[in-house]
Amino acid sequence: MSKQPAYLGILATPSTKHPPFPDRAFYAYLSLAGKKIGLPVYVFLPHQVDYASKTVIGYRYTNQKTWERRRFPLPAFVYDRLSNRKRYASQIKSLKSCPSVTFLGHVLGDKMKNHQHLIQHSGLLPYMTPTELVHSIQDVKTALLNYGAVVIKPVRNSLGVGVIKITSENGTHQAEGRDMHNKIFHKYFPSRASLMIWVKNQLKVQMIVQPYLELSTPEGIPFDIRVLVQKDGTGNWSETGKAIRAGVVNGLTSNLCGGGKAHNASSFLRKYYDENQISVIEEKISYIVRELPPFLEGRHGRLVELGIDIGVDKDGEVWVIEVNSKPGRTSFQRIEEGIHFNQARLKPLKYAYYLARQNNWIRR
Repeated sequence: MSKQPAYLGILATPSTKHPPFPDRAFYAYLSLAGKKIGLPVYVFLPHQVDYASKTVIGYRYTNQKTWERRRFPLPAFVYDRLSNRKRYASQIKSLKSCPSVTFLGHVLGDKMKNHQHLIQHSGLLPYMTPTELVHSIQDVKTALLNYGAVVIKPVRNSLGVGVIKITSENGTHQAEGRDMHNKIFHKYFPSRASLMIWVKNQLKVQMIVQPYLELSTPEGIPFDIRVLVQKDGTGNWSETGKAIRAGVVNGLTSNLCGGGKAHNASSFLRKYYDENQISVIEEKISYIVRELPPFLEGRHGRLVELGIDIGVDKDGEVWVIEVNSKPGRTSFQRIEEGIHFNQARLKPLKYAYYLARQNNWIRR
């Protein structure tokens, strides 16, 4: 007997808007695409699951371009896009413990946990920035003595929020970056002691400390390369696309939400590196993209997509900056006439369809 119907449920972050979740255009696109291939899609919130009746209050996008709220069966597959995970930890745990529900991927842990996983791969180790957990202000002082300039980051931040560069040498003591409200700041201090007092007050959330890397153009524009890798319709990892994210002049981060711009990767790099350097850079990036996803998945558990942020310094050295299991797609909408954008949105659905067929939820 067929197990139909099977649903893909998008686990979304609650909001006060209508319908009550963000990313509505993305979810509407998946909903319409799912209907075409025979894997219906709805959006639901973490508190809308009724385990007694094995149903969910969800939202489905209709052909009339409206959101319909109704009761659905529990999803066979969950595409987890939920933020505020600490707040909804018990709901996530309950849903994951349900034997009829398969998560397409499990959201990654914090920056330190991801770093500790990746440094176990000897081939990836040369691309990993030395990273330490900040237990006290002494850890920052030690790193500053070792490297001259350091960056501290909240272990659970995103979008560049709370990233701070600290410099204390040649009589200059300063801190710059983005505060917890994502506002750019530059602060100067009369002494290292006064700088450290200010830094100590920033350690109210758990932080990591790393050496500062010059990941900027000669004009002082910070940039990184966002590589989007996703499971495809065959269940395998594949690169969907890569884009440069370039920040504002003399800024610290390159995130688009902080005023950055997206560029075609090849043409951008050719402005600053010669052909031999570019060949080496591309070879190293290809290696990272090939090795990192399956290795991280083997240590962490099932993943469906990753945004790998890669930095290139002025000497052409390549660095893994960060790995995100809930990557944004805006960069790919803004470059190359959006040719990679639809694939970036569709691949999670294609992977869910692959799993549904493998489990005979959908007839072949």
